[in-house]
Amino acid sequence: MRIAHLSDLHLSPDHYPERTDAFYEILQKCRSLKTDHIVITGDITNQARPKEFAHARSILNEFGLLDPEKLTVTIGNHDIFGGPYYAEDVLSFPGFCKKTDYNAKVKEFYSTFRESFEGCKYVSSTSIFPFVKMVKDVALVGINSVAQWNSWTNPLGSNGNVEKHQLKKLNEIFSGDMLKGKTILVLIHHHFNKLEAKKAAGNLERLWHTIESSTMKLWKKKKLFRLFHSVLVTKVLHGHVHHHHHYHRKKISFLNAGGTMFPNELSQRQFHMLRVGKKETEHSSISIAVPLQKQFQISKRQ
Repeated sequence: MRIAHLSDLHLSPDHYPERTDAFYEILQKCRSLKTDHIVITGDITNQARPKEFAHARSILNEFGLLDPEKLTVTIGNHDIFGGPYYAEDVLSFPGFCKKTDYNAKVKEFYSTFRESFEGCKYVSSTSIFPFVKMVKDVALVGINSVAQWNSWTNPLGSNGNVEKHQLKKLNEIFSGDMLKGKTILVLIHHHFNKLEAKKAAGNLERLWHTIESSTMKLWKKKKLFRLFHSVLVTKVLHGHVHHHHHYHRKKISFLNAGGTMFPNELSQRQFHMLRVGKKETEHSSISIAVPLQKQFQISKRQ
């Protein structure tokens, strides 16, 4: 089984039309590789606006992906709170986040991609997350890691936290028989590795790294690690940090597809391709080169 892992699309037809073009290229690449299933680990939209949700849904529908056998998604912070467009917006953005109806946005996300949730097993009668979806011999466990807004712990809406009710339900999932004999892939938006500043970074870059580290963290990671170890999770798929890489922490394999939309230093967009067999799961990086003209357009916007 071939599973493509994408993340952090940040689609915005009005503000970032080039991302729409890139998404088409990425999906066409997935099609050419005969991908069986696609998972997207959050931040599908940039500002969580109805037009952006409708835009993302339209593209997925065009590729025939509004099908539970072909698509699984989980939610990211931009799908609830959005994010500031410019540096000067940072000061006013906490007020915007405070006014956001968190539960209404989660429901809007679910409604937009409702077909992908068909057949999921829900262990909570009051929440969409966590869920388990069985696709052949693969168990996809979806978690909502977006923290509720808080003026101290989550002022910009970008920090992560898995609430008590989700942890309780995840414990029920992992301690029961549902996952036995399955390849377990956890889908979550927030990262588990420590963000490190570049050695040659200047003072301004180091300052931004400090701010980023305190506003893009996942709380309660230790509790999640214990749960993951209890069932021998195969891999944890996430995004949030706009880089493409894989790493190990506490003997668990993590894949970050946060660079799906954001070109690397070689001007390549990348996503992960997993090949799930009966005995092992392998992964590789799929790269799509960004033409020079588009590189120029992207650099101008940045």
